Amino acid sequence: MKSQVVAKRYAKALFELALSEGKLEECMEELKALERLLDEVPEFEKVFKSPIYPEEVKRQTLATIKEQSEMSPLLFRFLELLIEKRRADYLRDIVHVYERLYDEHNNIVRAEVTAATDLDERVIEKIASSLKEMVGKTVIVEFRKDPELIGGVIAKVGDLVLDGSVRTQLRNIKETLKRGELG
Repeated sequence: MKSQVVAKRYAKALFELALSEGKLEECMEELKALERLLDEVPEFEKVFKSPIYPEEVKRQTLATIKEQSEMSPLLFRFLELLIEKRRADYLRDIVHVYERLYDEHNNIVRAEVTAATDLDERVIEKIASSLKEMVGKTVIVEFRKDPELIGGVIAKVGDLVLDGSVRTQLRNIKETLKRGELG
């Protein structure tokens, strides 16, 4: 719980600063790039998360990341502040909260679309367009493959779940038959 409170505080501060400097998009892109770098080089994240590394080692790691990623002065100063305040271990949570603030500001929602097989880009775009009409916001689709669905698609946008999977249709038929047998 504390991690979410800390993440919200710092993400909101970064968001407001980026907004005031007209760098919302740039900051979002840099944060996502930083997250990818942490995925590719887990040692960097270990340094930030572990209390056994002194502040100087964390600053050196940040300088190395800055060199590799051409980080803006805004994000660099922000990350220095996280190190100074001993909040660098909340970095991923901060990125996720910033992304939510960014999406909200830009009237964007993220949809999780799951299908039994890979969908081509054209189909995903059609799904995004249909969801946009339903929710009245720009929809960014994150696709997931789940062979257990047998066929069809499940789309989740916030609390809205649209389940057109064969698995669910079969389950509904089974329940209908059971009720028919019992009644």
